[in-house]
Amino acid sequence: MNTSPELLTQPTIVVVPWVDPVVDAAGASLFSRYVELYWLPVLGPSALWILRRIVMGFETFPSGYELDCAATANDIGLSFTQSPNNSFTRSMQRCLYFGAIQPHQGGLAVRCYLPAISKRHLQRLSPALREVHEAWNPGNMSGNDTASSQGT
Repeated sequence: MNTSPELLTQPTIVVVPWVDPVVDAAGASLFSRYVELYWLPVLGPSALWILRRIVMGFETFPSGYELDCAATANDIGLSFTQSPNNSFTRSMQRCLYFGAIQPHQGGLAVRCYLPAISKRHLQRLSPALREVHEAWNPGNMSGNDTASSQGT
C-alpha cells in the first residue's frame, strides 16, 4: 500500500468507494447539511468540494475510476502540479489527515459518508455552531431536522 506523499501528487489516482458499514449506516452523506455545517470548518471548502466531486463520479463508476487530478482541480478552481505545494494536493492531504480518504491498493478509498464530528473538532467550531450541534438529533445525520437550521 502506497502511503507516501507522492501518491497525492500523481496526475491520476485510482479512487474507489471506502466501504465502512458502521459509518455508511450511521454517518452523514457528503452532500448533507450536517457535513456542510460541521465538517466544512474542519476539512476546509476545497477538500469538501474534492470529496463531493469524487463521490459524484461513483454514480457513474460505482466500483471506482481513475481520477484526473489536474482536470478535477481545474473544475473546482484549484491549481495542480506534480508537487506537494499546490492547492489540490494540500486539500487532499487534509482529507487524508482527517480520515475522509485512505490509501488503498495503490490508490485511494474515499468515504461517501462521514461520521459524527469528534469532540476535539467540535471544540474548535464557533460557539453558535457548537450550540446548534448540541441540539442536533443524532439519529438524523441527513440534516433534515428542525434543530439543524436554528442559529445558522
